[in-house]
Amino acid sequence: MKQCNPEPIGRVIYMTTMALKKYLESRLKPYDLTVEQYQVLKSLSEEDGAVQSRLCELVAKSPANITRILDRLAKKEYVERRDNPEDRRSTLVYLTATGEGLLSQVIERLANCESKVTAGISQQEIEQMRRNLKMICSNIDEITGENAR
Repeated sequence: MKQCNPEPIGRVIYMTTMALKKYLESRLKPYDLTVEQYQVLKSLSEEDGAVQSRLCELVAKSPANITRILDRLAKKEYVERRDNPEDRRSTLVYLTATGEGLLSQVIERLANCESKVTAGISQQEIEQMRRNLKMICSNIDEITGENAR
């Protein structure tokens, strides 16, 4: 009988993801932001005026989740939705000046987080880890028939 790996890669990735999320949530708490909200704001800083479906792709969330996140961010006046002049069925999402100001504060606060969580790992090892994780995502997408990330 084949024995199970006592530490499967999926569990290691999951536990690492949960630990990283917990750490980032603690850093974002003073700003009343979740990791998901931060990811949306960060994505909008790179693609301001994105349609909601594009935000779904950028942050790997379902349309329903993106709608809830945007509702909360709009209520805080960090984002605004505008009609899409090219497609009446969609809306464009923009960072507000308040959202931009908050985002710059948050980015500053998170600036050294990556170096802290990767302490003791060489840059070469980090790049290899990045490639390996992307390969795992690609393999999963291929297995499940999803589009490549």
